[in-house]
Amino acid sequence: MDIQDYVRIVKERWKIVAVTAVVVTLGAFIPTLFTKPVYQTSTLLYVSSTQPRLATYAELLTGKKLAQRTIDELDLDMTPAQLVANVKATPVPELLLHVKVQDTSPERARDIADTLSEQFVSMMDELATTDIEAAAANKEAQPPQVLASPDTAESGYSITMEDPDPKPARVSIEQNATVPTEALPTSENRNVVLGLAVGLLLGIALAVIRDWLDATVKDRRAVEGQIGAPLSGTIPDGAGSSGRVVDLSDATSPVGAAHRQLRTNLQFADAANPPHVIVVASPSPGEDSDVTALNLGVALAAAGQSVCIVEADLRKPLVASTLGIHGASGAGLSSVLRGEADLTEAIRTTTYEHLSLLPSGPLPANPSELLGSAAARSVVATLRDRFDYVVFAGAPLLPVTDSAALSAISDGALIVARYGKTKRQHLAEAADNLRGVGATILGGVLVGAREVTRGHDAYRDYLEPHQAATA
Repeated sequence: MDIQDYVRIVKERWKIVAVTAVVVTLGAFIPTLFTKPVYQTSTLLYVSSTQPRLATYAELLTGKKLAQRTIDELDLDMTPAQLVANVKATPVPELLLHVKVQDTSPERARDIADTLSEQFVSMMDELATTDIEAAAANKEAQPPQVLASPDTAESGYSITMEDPDPKPARVSIEQNATVPTEALPTSENRNVVLGLAVGLLLGIALAVIRDWLDATVKDRRAVEGQIGAPLSGTIPDGAGSSGRVVDLSDATSPVGAAHRQLRTNLQFADAANPPHVIVVASPSPGEDSDVTALNLGVALAAAGQSVCIVEADLRKPLVASTLGIHGASGAGLSSVLRGEADLTEAIRTTTYEHLSLLPSGPLPANPSELLGSAAARSVVATLRDRFDYVVFAGAPLLPVTDSAALSAISDGALIVARYGKTKRQHLAEAADNLRGVGATILGGVLVGAREVTRGHDAYRDYLEPHQAATA
């Protein structure tokens, strides 16, 4: 897949992308509405010591023992682990400790910070007293000869004390905590942005997966890959792709431009032997092969070519009614094939110059046999001689063999696929059915595309300034 495929998927399945993005964004935002504001305050401790042990003291400040003393002093309803999670002690070179405390209550944050600092000062005093007493006791326990030893004197009596610092650390509160007046900035905006980004990516991923699971055709490669022939035309969604006759008088119409492009592609598909008798059919019913055949005939007639459209779907004909002609009530193709009417009498004129119609006639009980008969070959040969182009609007290829039989005695077939409806497997099976009877596949037509191609946009942009200048 390339970038154009992703763009197409996002355009087609924008609802999936949008809904996913909104849901994930709300999921990230809503919890922030129920989050209590957090306040932060701090104290500053001064440490007088001949040894650089600020990091060790910072560890003690965030220890559970000191936290428990603070909880007991303030009678807090929390565990030491919960309190420690909201305390941060940072050494400030070279003799200061910065203690930060966070809490949902500004007053409690101040009380915890002050009490924690006071308890730390008390704890350090207790440790210092204990160390001095232990050193004195250790000294008294030594034999006189050890105390008189020169080595002992030179070492400063280091063997008697674990701490080589003869002066124990003293801690004092340099700055008390204050009651914070403003809460800390919340992560609300960050959560919304992050949720939106994750939602968009997830939505695009879901859209891609949904598209991958979609078995219908939606682009040139899908059509060409299934039928093994080039795409002769892409008809955008709009008039001319939904049961109506295309209006070729509007030079800026992308649908009209698409049919003119289809006409040109067919005329130059084989320069040495261009097709003149063409069967237009789709794999399944409801895929607009009849209106595609009609509009192709209209486009060919608009170029000054004599064209006869043959309503060859003898089961559910639709072309004549689209043109306002009662095809099944009078003589038509079925009547001619059964020898009940003359071909010339059965052909009707239309309101379009150079365009004639051979309607279906009364619906027979055996369409496949009629269309595969010698009489059908004779009709095809006669129409080829009388008209520049003959376009058969055939029945669906998969349910019945009518169109395959006609394709075998024509110059080739155009397979029509409906965007987002025709399944890839059905398209491949239709192509196999045509090749099975020796028919030539002239190409494919993708109708009902939801976006206008860049070529159609450029064509419209090219013509509109000229029309405005001549208006």
